[in-house]
Amino acid sequence: MNWNIENTRLWAPICLTWQLTGRCNLRCIHCLADSRDESLNELEMDEIRDFLDDLADMKVFYINVGGGEPLLHTYFFEIMDYAAAKGIYVQFSTNGTLIDSVVATGVAKRGLRVQVSLDGWQPAINDPVRGVGTFHKAVNAIRLLRERNVEVAVNCVVTGSTVAGLNEMLELATSYGAGLRLSRLRPSGRAQDKWQELAPSREQYLKLYHWLKKHPEVKTGDSFFFLSSLGAPLPGLSYCGAGRLTCSVDPQGFVFPCPFTIHSTMVAGNIREKPLSELWQEAKLFTRLRTAKPEACTACPTYQNCRGGCRGASFLAYGNWNRADPECVRGENNGKVSV
Repeated sequence: MNWNIENTRLWAPICLTWQLTGRCNLRCIHCLADSRDESLNELEMDEIRDFLDDLADMKVFYINVGGGEPLLHTYFFEIMDYAAAKGIYVQFSTNGTLIDSVVATGVAKRGLRVQVSLDGWQPAINDPVRGVGTFHKAVNAIRLLRERNVEVAVNCVVTGSTVAGLNEMLELATSYGAGLRLSRLRPSGRAQDKWQELAPSREQYLKLYHWLKKHPEVKTGDSFFFLSSLGAPLPGLSYCGAGRLTCSVDPQGFVFPCPFTIHSTMVAGNIREKPLSELWQEAKLFTRLRTAKPEACTACPTYQNCRGGCRGASFLAYGNWNRADPECVRGENNGKVSV
C-alpha cells in the first residue's frame, strides 16, 4: 500500500522552526524576520520550559532554532540543555559573528548541529548583503566549529549574484569539512523590498535546477521543489509542508504555518494562550492549509511534480495561498511578479 503523506493528518509536526529571539546584531538586507536591535515581550524561561515540555509530549523529532541571532539570547545554552534533557534534537542557525573559541566549545560539548549563514564565496558577494566584515567572521566561526568536530552546514540564500558561484560555494564549504545548504529568497521581512532586485531570473533558476540535479549532496529542504516542474523532481520534500509537516513559533509565542509566513493574518494562535499540541489539531488556519490546492495549477501537466510550489511565497506575493508560486518557471510571469 502506498502512503500519501500529503493527505495524511499528522498528530504532531515532524519538526518546527523556533525564532528564539528577534534580536540581531546584523541588518541583512534579505532578512525574512526583519530582525532588529531588540525584541519586546519575548517568552520567559518558565514559558519556554512549558513549550519544550509540550514538544516532548508531542514527540516532535527536532527543532530548528533561529532568530534574529539565537546566540544573543541570555539563556541560549540553558535552553539547549533543557531541550536535550527532554530528548529533543536541536540544530540552530547563526550568522557566526558571536562564535569564539568558548562558544564553539560549548556548542561541541552539547553535540549541537549548526547552520552558519554565508551568502557568497567571497567578501565582495557576501558583505553587501550581510554587512562589512561578515564573510571573514562567518568563515572563522566555521573553522572554530569544525576544529571541534561540530557538524556544520553553510547556509546560502540563493540570489542572482550567488547562482554564478555555486561551484565556489560548494568548494568553500567542503574545504572546511562542512556541508552546503541552499535556501530560497522569499518576499518576506526586509527581503520584500529587495525581492525583485535580488531574486534569480528564470534563466538562473534553470541553471540552478540542473546544478542541483548534479549535486544531490547539497541540501535544500523544500526550498526549490517548485523547480521540479522542469523535469525530474529534485531530492527532498516535493510539496509545501506548511501546517502539514511543520510550523513556526516566533519569540512572542505566535504560531505560523512556516517561517516564511510571518504575517499578522497568518497567525494560527499563541502558545501563551493554548499549547502547540492543541493548536496543531484545532487551528482553523492549519485545517484550511491542509486542504488547499493552487486553483491555477491543477490542470498543469507538471502539477504532480511541484504541487504548485510554495504556499508562503504565493501568500506573500498575492495575499492568497491558493495561487501558483509567484516564481513558477512555467507561468505567465516568466518567474517574476510584482509585490
